[in-house]
Amino acid sequence: MTPHDMTATTTPAWTLPVSEDKVDADGFISLWNAVSEASEGDLTKTRDLCNRLLGFLCKHRCDFIVVSSTDAEYLDAWFERDKKLLYDWKPESETVDVLSQHAEVPLSALQMFIQSRKFQPEGNYSPRRVDRVEWFSEMWNVG
Repeated sequence: MTPHDMTATTTPAWTLPVSEDKVDADGFISLWNAVSEASEGDLTKTRDLCNRLLGFLCKHRCDFIVVSSTDAEYLDAWFERDKKLLYDWKPESETVDVLSQHAEVPLSALQMFIQSRKFQPEGNYSPRRVDRVEWFSEMWNVG
């Protein structure tokens, strides 16, 4: 196989097509809003893609997710009363909605992260429970 043939079979890097008007003045957007736009507002597609993206970000230990202190307290309390918040990221689960609606990311950093680590929207990213808890409690930024 020639280098030209190898290039032809390489899957191009996937990007989140998000309009600039959806991003706040500091360049942040919630995961939910970014994915919702990419899914053209389709709830089922948005949940499925958020599920995959959360799993991907967790497995790759993404460290630039930000939540407000109020949101962090809310999510911590939710997890204390219902472990499904971090353990049930199935596409049909509302916990996917909750986490991705509270998780804010700088869009440009997210785009670079998913491209450099080759996120595939149809990929299966299922981090272990312990990794999910560690990622959420130690790597999400409160601010």
